[in-house]
Amino acid sequence: MPRGKYVNHKGRSRHFTSPEEMQRQEDEEETSSSGEEEEEQAGSSGKVKKVVPGTMPSSSESEEDDSEEEDRDAKKGVASLIEIENPNRVVKKATQKIGNLNISDSPAKPELSRREREQIEKQKARLRYEKLHAEGKTQQAKADLARLALIRQQRAEAAAKREAEKKRAAEKKA
Repeated sequence: MPRGKYVNHKGRSRHFTSPEEMQRQEDEEETSSSGEEEEEQAGSSGKVKKVVPGTMPSSSESEEDDSEEEDRDAKKGVASLIEIENPNRVVKKATQKIGNLNISDSPAKPELSRREREQIEKQKARLRYEKLHAEGKTQQAKADLARLALIRQQRAEAAAKREAEKKRAAEKKA
C-alpha cells in the first residue's frame, strides 16, 4: 500500500482492449449512427418544434415535449447542447460506389500554399514591372532615360569640340 497522498502508477498492470471488444464497439457505433439517421428522417416527415432558450412553452406544447424532456434528462447539463467527439478517434469512412462519385470534366486546380501563391504573385509583379520599365513608364526608367539624354548631349558636345580643334589644328598647319 502506498504511503502518502499521491499514488505512483509505475509498475501497475496495464489494460489493453481486445480486438473482439473493439469490433463490438464499432458495431455499436454503426447501429447507433444508422438509428440517428432513421430518427432524422422520421423527424423531418413529422412535426418539428424549435424551442428558443429562455421562453416557456404553452401547456399544449409541453404535453408534446414530454418525450423530448425524457431524452434530455438522459444527458444532463450542457452535454445535451454540445456534441463531444474525440478528435483522436479514427472513424471509418463509408465506401462509395464509382457511379455515385461526382466526377467533374475539368480537373480541379490544386490548392497552393501561401508561400507558393506569394512566389507566383511576386514573379508576375516582377514581369509586369520589367515590361513597364522597357516601355519607359516607370520612374526609374524615366530617370535612366533622362540620364542617357544628358550623356548623349555631353558626348555630342565633346565630339563637336574635337572636330573644332581638328579644324583649328588643320588651319594652323596650312
